Amino acid sequence: MKMKKVMTGFNRIVGEYLTYNRSEQRGILVLCLILLGLIITNAVIPSGTLQKSPDFSILTKEAVEFEAAWQKAADSDSIARVVRYSRKYNQYFKSKQDSSGYKKAPAKPPLLIELNSADTFDLQQLRGIGPAFARRIVSYRERLRGFSNKNQLLEVFGMDSLRFRAIETNLTVNTDSVQTIDMNTVTFKELLRHPYFPFPVTKNIIVYRQKHKAFKSVEEIKNIEGISDSLFRRIIVYLRVGP
Repeated sequence: MKMKKVMTGFNRIVGEYLTYNRSEQRGILVLCLILLGLIITNAVIPSGTLQKSPDFSILTKEAVEFEAAWQKAADSDSIARVVRYSRKYNQYFKSKQDSSGYKKAPAKPPLLIELNSADTFDLQQLRGIGPAFARRIVSYRERLRGFSNKNQLLEVFGMDSLRFRAIETNLTVNTDSVQTIDMNTVTFKELLRHPYFPFPVTKNIIVYRQKHKAFKSVEEIKNIEGISDSLFRRIIVYLRVGP
């Protein structure tokens, strides 16, 4: 009796889960047919007839070649644009230069100082020449009555050959500015002030003039004691006889 109750309960549970209505039965039937068709198809059609995966190597190569050609064309176009822009800029700048009258500034001419007309400010433009040195040069020029050549700068106190060579190319001398001395009217004091006439020479010149009444030519000064050939060459440019 007990066994019968167990069987009755089992049948009831199976009936609840395994009993399908008509619609569910049709669905199960269709599903079974689909599975059966797939099994048959897989068994009949050989695996060798499956389509192989496509080969993209040729397409990739063509894509790389196209990209390289495009980049080259782009670079060439960029260069061409730069060249065109450069030409346009040069033409524009040239037109502006012509219309505005702008010209390239000429090279600055070298510094040239004329020793017989320069003042102390002009002389200070020379390398190594300060205010004090410039005043000494002007003072010596006044005593000389003008420079006859640029080498006379070496006679200025403090001027050495190194400093002179540094400014030599910047110097010019106009000998027309030299003031000559009339040997027949110059006084002892005036002649003594000149750097080339020391006291003994000046004294002999004045004595000679008094003895001979007057100088007839500048060459006559060679007869005076103390006038050597080298001294005569230095002083001849500063001497004259008569007006």
